[in-house]
Amino acid sequence: MYEFNYHQPTSLDEVASLLGANKEAKIVAGGMTLVPTLKFRLAKPSDLVDLAAIPSLRGITDAGDALVIGAMTRHAEVERSSLVKQAIPALAALAHMIGDPAVRNRGTIGGSISNNDPAADYPAALSASAAPCRLPGARWRPTISSPAYSRPPSTAARSSPRAAC
Repeated sequence: MYEFNYHQPTSLDEVASLLGANKEAKIVAGGMTLVPTLKFRLAKPSDLVDLAAIPSLRGITDAGDALVIGAMTRHAEVERSSLVKQAIPALAALAHMIGDPAVRNRGTIGGSISNNDPAADYPAALSASAAPCRLPGARWRPTISSPAYSRPPSTAARSSPRAAC
């Protein structure tokens, strides 16, 4: 593993500032994809920006006409959520089949979607369902459907620390 600077911001403004100041920075959510990539020296970020200390990025809420799942919501939370089981039972079942208990308790829905791994479950489920995603950049962009969100496999979305899908 190469050396890097570690940051644990507590707000999205701080995340944006860190990413703007460090072009080689990488966002870390649960770390289930990034940590092995670093261990195998397949990536050499100057900085790691850990989203774990931003509570607004976690959770599952019923927004009336939509179910909102924060980017830092762990697979196990999606699996156990009564809201998800009621609104999208297939998503709860899918979350139950991801990896093993260690992966489900550490990995996040946002990390899975952002890494766009062709073997991952969430990107395929979003494409199949056309679930809308809100993707922030310098400013909030409008909600887009997931097929429009697609990009080449295994390319990380640097500008989506708060994707709400």
